[in-house]
Order: sequence, then C-alpha cells, then structure tokens
Amino acid sequence: MSFGSYLESYENAFNALMDKVYQSQFHIDHLAYPILFIARHCMELGFKTNIRYFQKYSEKDDFTKAGTHDLEKLFGAFKLHITETIKNLKSKYSVEVEKADIDEFNKYCKEVNHLKTIFHLLDKNSDSFRYPVNKENDKSFELKETINLLDVRKLYENSMVLFKYTADFFSKYTDFVDEIESMYEQEMRMNYGY
Repeated sequence: MSFGSYLESYENAFNALMDKVYQSQFHIDHLAYPILFIARHCMELGFKTNIRYFQKYSEKDDFTKAGTHDLEKLFGAFKLHITETIKNLKSKYSVEVEKADIDEFNKYCKEVNHLKTIFHLLDKNSDSFRYPVNKENDKSFELKETINLLDVRKLYENSMVLFKYTADFFSKYTDFVDEIESMYEQEMRMNYGY
C-alpha cells in the first residue's frame, strides 16, 4: 500500500464518520476527537504523499523518510518540493510553469495553511486527539476549548483537493520531463549497452 492509498482510506473514514453524525443526529462531541484526528492525519499523509512524489522532480530529500508528525515542518517541506520542482523544470528542461497555475496552487495552499495552523495549535505532535494527556501528563485540552467541525470540514475538503490533485495538476509539466528522461534512458541503453 502507498501513502496515497492510505490517504484515500483515511479520507473515506473521515467522510463516513461525518456522514454518520449527520444521519443519526449523534452528538458530535462523542466523535469529535476521532474525526479531528483523522482530518489531521489526512493532512500529514497528504503532505507526505506529495513530498515523496515530487522528490523526483525537486531533487531534494527533505522529509522523504516521513520521520515527523509536525504539520508546520511538513507543509514547509511540501512547498519546498513544489518550489524546487518549478525551478528545476525551468533550469533543466526550459519548462516554464504558467503564472496562473502557480497562483491556483498558492490559493489552495492558503486554505491548507489555515487548517494546518488550527491543527498545529491544537495537536502539534499528533497526540492530543489520541490521548487525554500529553507525555508530561498534562491535559490535552481544557473543557472550555471548542472547535467548529463544520468549519474544519470545509477547510479539510479544500485541503484534500490540493493533496489529491497536485501531482495531476503539475503533470502537464512533469509528464514532459518524464518523457525526456525516458527517451534519454532509451538512447543510453541503445548506444552504450546499459
């Protein structure tokens, strides 16, 4: 199984839980922690999926080993891989990513950043939604803390668009690179017996 298939599984679980709340009129407080954990984990998987995919084009290895749960670091690495991919497309292949495409990508990044900020404040290390106390045995949340799950759902849905379709969105540029690399490899095999 790939990071992308895990992302899809967790996305399905998030939607199933949210639909269950809507259909059953079940009190949201009883499912809030699992729902928020799944949404947060989807963000983490979304970043890690795209980092791994764009590593080939960015030629960076930052966070490719998936050794952190910190959404701020992962978001920074995600944007680094995209930025370096755009630079490499231009410098190595003379492929210019259109400004409108960069603007569209940045628009979705703003939505992701907003949700990332919420989760970073509530659950920096991916343990607050899983346990009532942290590693120092302090409460994960005070009873007075609230979050609107409908707001989270809207941001989550917009974030999932970025996570699931960024590779497809940039494929009109990266497919060209893949074709060039494939032709180069075939030529090397034919001419040099590789």
